[in-house]
Amino acid sequence: MGTTISRKTEMENKTERRAFVGTIEARAEGDQMPKEIRGIAAVVDETTDLGMFEERIAPGAFTDALGDDVRVLGNHDPNIVLGRTASGTANIYLNDAGQLAYSFAPDYENPTHVSWVRSIMRGDITQSSFAFTVAQGGTEWRSSEKYGPNGLRVIKKIDRLFDVSPVTYPAYEGTAVSARDLQAAQDERETLDADKHQAASDMLKLALARYKNY
Repeated sequence: MGTTISRKTEMENKTERRAFVGTIEARAEGDQMPKEIRGIAAVVDETTDLGMFEERIAPGAFTDALGDDVRVLGNHDPNIVLGRTASGTANIYLNDAGQLAYSFAPDYENPTHVSWVRSIMRGDITQSSFAFTVAQGGTEWRSSEKYGPNGLRVIKKIDRLFDVSPVTYPAYEGTAVSARDLQAAQDERETLDADKHQAASDMLKLALARYKNY
């Protein structure tokens, strides 16, 4: 029991969320409620400024995660399940542009679904978000014109895709990333910088030692 809880906590701590603006469609004919809601949860090969560094999701990053049992949640709330791939009430896929897209079929006997769909149709909810973890070694830090060396984080492989969510607003307004996620990625960057500085220092010491021996 303790091990299970520990692993769950560790996974939750590694989970990141990103939001994308203006990607939810609710199409209906006449006065009928839409049979399907569609959205874009993530875009690829576009650079986003997160304030401390830039980030880009590489094409193909989602390939191995598309088979995951993914929920469509309202505001990432596990109590608001709008659809699920395992039950056939939701679909997660890459569209022709390589973007992470999703759709779900609302249950209009469920008042919560009705409320969410109406909010989407009114334009009160216009953003989508996705929760994920990055595979070990699945990031690459590159140089950025704005933030210098290791200023661009390229996500090359998503390990797990947990949910996609219509969201009221991003967790971190303006950058669409929570403060915790931002700090975790920044720690990863600083660790990489420290490792490179240590490696350079070790090489310098080795060179000086060889020079003294001549």
